[in-house]
Amino acid sequence: MKKIILALAGLAVLAGCAKQNAELREQDLRRSSFFKTERRINMDFVSIQRALFKHQAECGKAAVFKMEPGQASYGTLRYELEPGAGWDNSILIDLTLMQKGWVDAKVYSYRADVKKEIKEIFTSIRAPGVCNPDDAPKEVLPEDDFVPVAPL
Repeated sequence: MKKIILALAGLAVLAGCAKQNAELREQDLRRSSFFKTERRINMDFVSIQRALFKHQAECGKAAVFKMEPGQASYGTLRYELEPGAGWDNSILIDLTLMQKGWVDAKVYSYRADVKKEIKEIFTSIRAPGVCNPDDAPKEVLPEDDFVPVAPL
């Protein structure tokens, strides 16, 4: 009887661990199956952070910027689709600061229906404080050789 109880307790512990390990992690989102689009942002990291702080203050919600530890040219944005959301309900944007001063952004999300939210994120950077992306001035794209892999 004791062996059965111990076996059941062990299975319960293992089941709890399996559930925790099954949660989506940041690095899991970087799979090609979760790739949504890529963009070029004509700003550096400081300007992006400044825009996000302003947008957060004026509109109450903005993506969160994080530098990669020890990497001055790499950062991420995380946009939670609902407060306290896990990675399965977030948008991840990998940022690479290029030598010419712009930032290349690659967007990932587990969710398929995030076109509107992606537009909101990039509008909050380009036009901070404009809470409705449809009210923002039209985006002017640079004339260069950059062509997004998967345009929105």
